[in-house]
Amino acid sequence: MKISKKVKFMLPIAVATVMATSASIPFIRNVNAEITGTSGIENFSLPKVTGPYNINANVGSDPKELDFAWFTQSSGKTQIKISRTSNMNGTEFPTSADIQDAEQTVVKATQSINQSETALTDIDGKATPANNGDAVYNGKKTAGAPTGEYSNKAKVKGLDPDTQYSYSVSDGQGNWSPVYTITTLPTDKVTFAAFGDPQIGAFDNSKGTAKSNATGGHKNLNDDKTGWNNMLKLVTQNKDLNFLFSMGDQINDYNYLVQPSNSSDGQWYQYRDFFNPDSTVNYMQNMPLAAFCGNHDHQMGEYYGYHYNQPNISKLGATQYGNDGDYWFTAGPVLFLVLNANNYGTADHDQFIAEAIKANPNVKWKVATWHQSAYSEANHNTKNELDDPVLTIRNTWTKMMDKYNIDVVLQGHDHYYTRTAQMLNGSAVDPNTGAPETLKNSSNASVPGTTNPNATYAKKEYPDSVTNPKGTVYFTLDSGTGSKYYDFNKGNNDTIGGSADHSFSVVGWQGYVPSYSYVSFTDDTFTIKTYAANDYTIGNQSLIDSYTITKK
Repeated sequence: MKISKKVKFMLPIAVATVMATSASIPFIRNVNAEITGTSGIENFSLPKVTGPYNINANVGSDPKELDFAWFTQSSGKTQIKISRTSNMNGTEFPTSADIQDAEQTVVKATQSINQSETALTDIDGKATPANNGDAVYNGKKTAGAPTGEYSNKAKVKGLDPDTQYSYSVSDGQGNWSPVYTITTLPTDKVTFAAFGDPQIGAFDNSKGTAKSNATGGHKNLNDDKTGWNNMLKLVTQNKDLNFLFSMGDQINDYNYLVQPSNSSDGQWYQYRDFFNPDSTVNYMQNMPLAAFCGNHDHQMGEYYGYHYNQPNISKLGATQYGNDGDYWFTAGPVLFLVLNANNYGTADHDQFIAEAIKANPNVKWKVATWHQSAYSEANHNTKNELDDPVLTIRNTWTKMMDKYNIDVVLQGHDHYYTRTAQMLNGSAVDPNTGAPETLKNSSNASVPGTTNPNATYAKKEYPDSVTNPKGTVYFTLDSGTGSKYYDFNKGNNDTIGGSADHSFSVVGWQGYVPSYSYVSFTDDTFTIKTYAANDYTIGNQSLIDSYTITKK
C-alpha cells in the first residue's frame, strides 16, 4: 500500500467499558469514538483493561530460553512466575518456582509521518533520496507520545529444552494472569507453522483496498479475528508443532490506534485480536512465537516493538524507531535470521548476518526471513516504493543470500503463494549444477484446495525434492487469515513501467482461502508443505505444494 504524503494520525477519544474473562485478557465493548481533529494522541483515551494483556512468549535465543512480553496500564514491579509443569499442583506454583522481575517501559506511538517521497528511483540498495534518515522514510523525524500503556519484558534462561513449563505474569498491582503452559523448543529437530500476513483489521471487502475475489470475503474486524482463530485452531492440531512463525503485518491500520468511528477497530484492537482471537483458548500464550515487522506494523512507529520480546535484537537493520532491528535465534539444527525489510539498505543487514553466522558456526541450516518479498507473483511483483522496495530487495538482498549460502528464505507481503526454483545470481538454476535454467510450464492442472472460479494456479517443470542443491529457494506465503488476497500480476500494476516477471516461479497459487505452511527440519532434511484451510480440520486440509531438500 502506498502511504499518502504528510499523513496526520488523528486519534479519537474512546470511552470503554470492560467485559472480564477468567481465561484471557478482558475484551472491550461499547466504544464511543469521536474524531478530535488533532494529529497527536494526547486526547486519546485508552480502553480500560485491568491486569496483564497482549501476553506472548517469543522464541528465545536458543531452546533453553523463552522471551516474554505483555502490556499493563499501570506502572509497578511486574513479574513472571514460571515452573516445570510436572512440579505444579494444578494451577498452584511450587515454592521452587522461579520469580523474575520484568523490565518495564512506557509505550509510545507515532503521532505523524511527514513523507515527501514515495517512489524509489534506483534499485541498488542505497537510500534514495540521500536525506532518508534511516533508509526508509525521509523528511521530518517522527515523534512518539505515550499511549497510557506499559510494556513489560522478561527473558527466562536456563530452561530445559523440549520441556513443558507453566507460567503467569503480573501487572505490578496484585493482578496475575491465568496460568499458561508452554513447551520449550527442541535441540535436534524443529517443526513450525508459518503464515503469510495475518493483517488483522484489513477485511478488504469493506476497507480501502480493492475487494478481493474471495467467496464470502471479510467485512469487519470480527471476520478477521475469526479467520485467525480458525487458523490457530487448525495448525495446533499438528501435535509435533514447536512454534508459530508470522511473516509480518500482524495488524493492518496505518493511521489509527482506534478508528474515528463507533466501531471497535484500529491498531489497539487489532493487536488485541492477534494475541487473543478467542477469549476461551490461549493459542498465543501456550505456543512460542516468532514474528517481525511488516510495512503495516511499522506505521505507528515504535508501537510495534513494545509488543514483542525478540532474542538477540540488534540496532543493525533498525529504522529510526530503534526497537525493530534484525534478530536471530536457533532451534533444532537451524539458525534463523530475521531481517527488517522496512530498512531496505544492505549494509546493516549484511553485517548482522555475518555476525550471527560467526556466533553460530556449527549450524546445519540457515534460514532468512523478512516481510517484503523478493520474489512473488501478485501486486508487488514490480513495486519499488518506500514501503514496497521489492525490486531493490530482489536486486540486492538476494546477493546477500548467495554470499552467505542461505538455504531457505521465507517471506510475506504479497498475499499470493509462490515457490521459486533454486535461485543463484538472480536466476533460476539447475539444482544439481547451478547453471541458469529456463523453467517450462507443466500441463494444466486443477487448482488445489479451492473451488473459487477466480482462483489461479501454475506449476512448472522442476523437481519437488532435491539433494545438496545449488542456490537458495524462496517462498512467499499467502494470507493466514483470509483478511486480504492479491491477484496474479499480469503486468498492469507496475511502479516503474516494467513487465511483471514470473521467470523465477515454480509454483504459484491463489485460491482465495486461508493457507499456511508446515515446516520441518532435521539434521539432514528440510520439508515444507503448504496447505489450504478448507474447513479448519487437519484431516480435510488440502495440500497445495511440497518441497524437500536433503543434505548429505
